Amino acid sequence: MLFAIISILISVSCLFIGNYIYYHNPNNKLNQVLALFSFFISYMAFTDFQLSYVNTYEEAYFWMKVAFPWMFVASFYIHLALLATEKFHILEKKIIYIFIYLPSAVFAILNLTTSELTLGVQMGYWGWTYLPSDSTLYLLAIIWAFLSGIMSAILILHYYLKSTGTKRQQAKYIFIGIYLPLIMGIVTEILIPSLFSIPSPSMLNLFLTIGLAAIVYGIWKFRLPQLTSSVISDKILSTMSNFLFLLDEEGKIIHVNLKAIELSGYSEEKLLGQTLNFIFPQSFEDSSAVPVENLETILTNKKGKKMPVLTSTSIIKTSKNDVLGLVLVGNDISQLKEAEKERDQYREHLEELVEERTKKLEKTNHELKKEIIAHEKAEAKLKDSLDEKDILVKEIHHRVKNNLITISSLLNLQSHYITDEKTLNIFKESQNRAKSMAMIHERLYRTEIGRKIEFGEYLRSLATELFHTYTLDPEIKLNLELDNVKVDVNSAIPLGLIVNELITNSFKYAFPEGKGDLTIIFKRLDDSEDDFELVVSDNGVGFPEGVNFRKVDSLGLLLVNNLINQLDGTIELDQSQGTKFTIRFKDSKPY
Repeated sequence: MLFAIISILISVSCLFIGNYIYYHNPNNKLNQVLALFSFFISYMAFTDFQLSYVNTYEEAYFWMKVAFPWMFVASFYIHLALLATEKFHILEKKIIYIFIYLPSAVFAILNLTTSELTLGVQMGYWGWTYLPSDSTLYLLAIIWAFLSGIMSAILILHYYLKSTGTKRQQAKYIFIGIYLPLIMGIVTEILIPSLFSIPSPSMLNLFLTIGLAAIVYGIWKFRLPQLTSSVISDKILSTMSNFLFLLDEEGKIIHVNLKAIELSGYSEEKLLGQTLNFIFPQSFEDSSAVPVENLETILTNKKGKKMPVLTSTSIIKTSKNDVLGLVLVGNDISQLKEAEKERDQYREHLEELVEERTKKLEKTNHELKKEIIAHEKAEAKLKDSLDEKDILVKEIHHRVKNNLITISSLLNLQSHYITDEKTLNIFKESQNRAKSMAMIHERLYRTEIGRKIEFGEYLRSLATELFHTYTLDPEIKLNLELDNVKVDVNSAIPLGLIVNELITNSFKYAFPEGKGDLTIIFKRLDDSEDDFELVVSDNGVGFPEGVNFRKVDSLGLLLVNNLINQLDGTIELDQSQGTKFTIRFKDSKPY
């Protein structure tokens, strides 16, 4: 029962260790392999728990077979040793992984499918345990595991002996984590059973767990191995436009990026292990003392070419302020120096040009002042002339308006002596035409802009005037929908006459019963500046059927058609509901 409790505690502990070490730094290769090894030991400890806990031979045999991949411990040992001792150049070769893991995989498959490695299970005082085979294959598996352990131990010992400072402290925990399970495993699994023939439970998983805990403690305490190139993103370093050198606490180069290799002309193997003075003579004799920023120095490449560079260094320390190493980053400023030299030459030349141009500008400025004074005088004269012309144009509009009012008044006086109704109507229509033109000239006289009038207001005044001119029944209504937009005088005069004729016709002929609606709509089309639509409609008796309004003897409609042609516009007649004239035109441009 005690061995079962120890086994389940080992299994749970290894699960915890594996999760902790992985999430501590999931991008670190050593952490990844340590986490996998922890999960593997947890799995093997769980099979030991089941072996010591079950009662029947069949159950024990089943769990013995479940533990078939136990020889992978040897592969994990070699892999961990290579990573912990920073033999990354070896692991870059994919075939190394075949040498590390293929033998264990072969032995594991044979163990699962045959009885060449384990014959079965037997009951001990602590519970069930496996019964090893005396075959050559089992001996080979033991030799493979033993040699893997010895090889790992040699790598760790060599790394420990050559390390100094913080690295040696880090290596101490790796040393304990590897050697403790190896030594105790040889003693308990091989020496004691062989020399004293004393059966004992396998405690290898316990020693492996203790070793893992020692390595994890080293990672937690010293952030092992935070300064190696495996922690740094290779992609970022490779694509940096700056050159980068990573140094350990002894001032030796342990990593360079592609830009550093390109500028120096040396291979990566040649640069690794060198000091900065190898390519920066006399510049970084004590590089780890204090950080430097924006230091201009000289980089000497493999061919002896000296290149000016701008460098900065940063010291990397532990939480206890122990120096781990140094990062140097810099740029080649050869082009910048050449540009500065050219800039100085150009500056001298520009200063000469500026002095020469300044003299010319002073002379030109004096001449411009004279021209400006002359222009100001000319503008003043032009303004006076324009003011005089504006006054003259307004006077002309005023006189034209007065003349048209006079004509209208004369026609009105003459109409009092006319008894014939037809002749009287002709006089009244002529009078209204004169009034419509007089109203336009009155507005032109009063407006600030001499060629345009507010046509909506004009139409409102004209329609209202005509509405009151004719004695109409109160049941006749006048509806106005007018956009208040400006129209040029060349369009306003013919439009005023057209509206005068169409409104007059509606008032005279559309409402014989004395009731109905007359609607006038004026608007700009589709946000256009110059396109307009004028609609004059009534719901009276309608235009006579079969009569072409374009070819009639009526003076009013003949005048309408001629004025439409003058505007380059169009006129359409809709007789579906009374009479509806739709006129579209483009406003005249002033000239």
